[in-house]
Amino acid sequence: MDAELKNAQELDAALSNVALITNIQVIIDTDKIINDYPKGGSTDSTKPTGIGHQYQYMVASNLTGSKGSGTADLEINAVSGDVVRFNAVSEYDNFNNAVIIYNIQKFGGTDVFGPFTSKVFTAAGVQPSAGASPLPIQQVSGMSYWFYQADVIKPGTENYNISFALYTMDRASGNMKLFGYFVWDPTIVVK
Repeated sequence: MDAELKNAQELDAALSNVALITNIQVIIDTDKIINDYPKGGSTDSTKPTGIGHQYQYMVASNLTGSKGSGTADLEINAVSGDVVRFNAVSEYDNFNNAVIIYNIQKFGGTDVFGPFTSKVFTAAGVQPSAGASPLPIQQVSGMSYWFYQADVIKPGTENYNISFALYTMDRASGNMKLFGYFVWDPTIVVK
């Protein structure tokens, strides 16, 4: 019995040291941006057009101890060694209007995150059926999932510029075209 208890305690200790992944979904109101910036945004990715906090909000997984979900600023509960993954989507699920985060850059505060890198993973997924009901689902192999991620290196408050590209559907060609590069400045607190 003592050996089983010791093994269980060692397993609990090992599991408590496993890095957690916090996913932060950024939802961008592309219609509002297009309405408010009818001439589009910057065409230079190194000089994106600055926008306010009313055009986007963030939702985080692992919400225990987190605050600000559904706003443009966020407080998440993470420790050194955890991974934070950002992903962006338009209110169209990137169908007619699409957004891609391409840069997350610190401009003030504590160095909370290590360098951000773009990651694309291929894995199995599900897709709804067409018709009166989305059920039964269809199993799909080889779906692509994209994240812009970094390791948490220490707790603190960091001010960021999050830059994203906004694409709109060109009805004549049926292709997506760049509407502009945009940036906003959220505050992210890691406790």
